[in-house]
Amino acid sequence: MRSVVIVAGGSSTRYGKNKLNEQLFGKSILQHSVDAFLGIADQIVVVGKTDVVGNVEFAPAGATRSLSVQNGLAKVNPSATVVAVHDGARPFVSRQLVEQLFQTAEVHNSAVPTLAVTDTIWQNTGDVCPKNRQELFTVQTPQVFNYKMLLQAFQSTSQQFTDESTLFFHVFGKVHFVEGQASNKKITNFGDVPNYRIGNGFDVHAFGEGSGVVLGGVLVPYNKKLIGHSDADVVAHAICDAVLSASENRDIGVQFPNTDNAYKGANSMHLLAKCVDLAKQNGYHVVNVSAVVVCQQPKLMHYLPQMSANLAQVLGVSSSCVNLSATTTEKLGALGNGDGIACQAIALVAKI
Repeated sequence: MRSVVIVAGGSSTRYGKNKLNEQLFGKSILQHSVDAFLGIADQIVVVGKTDVVGNVEFAPAGATRSLSVQNGLAKVNPSATVVAVHDGARPFVSRQLVEQLFQTAEVHNSAVPTLAVTDTIWQNTGDVCPKNRQELFTVQTPQVFNYKMLLQAFQSTSQQFTDESTLFFHVFGKVHFVEGQASNKKITNFGDVPNYRIGNGFDVHAFGEGSGVVLGGVLVPYNKKLIGHSDADVVAHAICDAVLSASENRDIGVQFPNTDNAYKGANSMHLLAKCVDLAKQNGYHVVNVSAVVVCQQPKLMHYLPQMSANLAQVLGVSSSCVNLSATTTEKLGALGNGDGIACQAIALVAKI
């Protein structure tokens, strides 16, 4: 039998408010942490909080982490073979890692996820000096142990430890380590919770007399041009609306009305730059953009890389974060008849 004790009794002092109640994709941080074990652990015990849903049991928080874990272990079914201890503030743990750790502990009596240290490390005790990071690593949760051995470890000492791996090692002299995941981050300080939003944008312009169409800041040779109040760059316009929508701003028609001569013949890449600034004013930056251009003619395949590069420069991201594609409607409808060009765009933004 597999059990898990999820520690959720901290005061969130460094965060500034109860971080476990923060919403992430429609659920609290704690609920995400609990959900990672559903269907993998046979028993879930939450220590310190009661506002989660699912087949969950609850235990009171203790004055220290160690006491909280022991309160949780007191609720664990005696028939448990392995038990995981997990921080409620690690909502990004993958179910794959959870399953791997349980399987490993069932063989080796312990399984602790680790990450190599990638930053330069200095020791700030006595004489300040750099440390060899190749000799160091950090540990994460969940940490999974043989249930009876973990109980024995707690009962054999009153010494306080920062986590269960150090306690287990102190008592038994060994711990089995497993490679962890960089994405399994712990929410500690305000700002650690990612705030992502998605916006959708669409634009279409008809062809008129002229030569060459402007798409993504690139002049594409053609025997017609697109008609619009500005330069009619449907790609830039669709991305403008996607960025505006994602960043809590009104649409392009409100920001740059076609009744305002200030925008007559305007370079749409300049308009996109203004949209990026509006997003920043609301505290957002662009993460990536995906857009598809729909037209029968002209053929755009060879122009897409330069369009991506142009757009990326304005959006403040790398070209790899601007994915453009082009397709036709197989000669169906107005676009298939060659009446114009349309573009659909999606933008992902994050709170700065």
